[in-house]
Amino acid sequence: MKILRVFPRLTSMTPLDGIIGLPDLWRPKADEVHISVAFTWDIEYAKHMKKNWEVYYPVVKIGGPAFGDPGGNFEAGKYLEKGCVITSRGCPNNCSFCLVPKREGKIRELPIVEGNIIQDNNLLACSKSHIDKVFQMLSKQRRVDFAGGFESARVTDQIVQQLRGLKLYQLWLAYDHPNAEKSLIRAVDKLRKYFSRDKIRCYVLIGYKDDTIEKAEHRLMRAWEIGTLPFAMLYRDEKNTEHSKKWKQFQRKWTRPAIIKSINKLLDKPKVKED
Repeated sequence: MKILRVFPRLTSMTPLDGIIGLPDLWRPKADEVHISVAFTWDIEYAKHMKKNWEVYYPVVKIGGPAFGDPGGNFEAGKYLEKGCVITSRGCPNNCSFCLVPKREGKIRELPIVEGNIIQDNNLLACSKSHIDKVFQMLSKQRRVDFAGGFESARVTDQIVQQLRGLKLYQLWLAYDHPNAEKSLIRAVDKLRKYFSRDKIRCYVLIGYKDDTIEKAEHRLMRAWEIGTLPFAMLYRDEKNTEHSKKWKQFQRKWTRPAIIKSINKLLDKPKVKED
């Protein structure tokens, strides 16, 4: 069966042979059209897309993480770019700001397929045997990127040693709340012995209820002080999908490594003692 895969927007993870947006004059033959929606803020546009694609194709399905799809076994290259793989779904934690447990349930280990970008929600929550198999697969890959992120509290000395055996491009930790700082510090202290700041990235959640730009900037600068290269992520859920222009401008500034390094340059300079 020929499936046409369509996406609301182009991202770094969109398959190169996928189609973006509405149908145009070039409409390849297909039995079904699958509209894959990753973000909740694209849901309304995706519904509009569905109506337009239904004009030309008899079967148009819409789904994806934004619609609460729990996901089954991962099929490489179908809805994510080649090289990007998922070896587990779900998460055993119940963080108030995260939709993963509600959508995918507790941790589920999947058959491992080859790729260099790991998009698991919480790989380190898997069994040791599964983690070992993932690292074994990655030992044959180049430019390994743990884009899904590591839970800082689960970063052990053994995990660090396994990372040393890889051609690591970068790994991601998270600083979602001030309470996460202690575990972040412990994880970075283990990692920085072998990896530079550019390889230790950190998602910093901003813009949630009662957050301010001042508080968010403090967390981002703390993430830098701790030894990571921070990346601001605006909080969004089913009800909170829009932010002010000020928040969006602030986030853009804190997603560009060159600007981030410039902002934090003064933090790395030794302070001059006063006479």
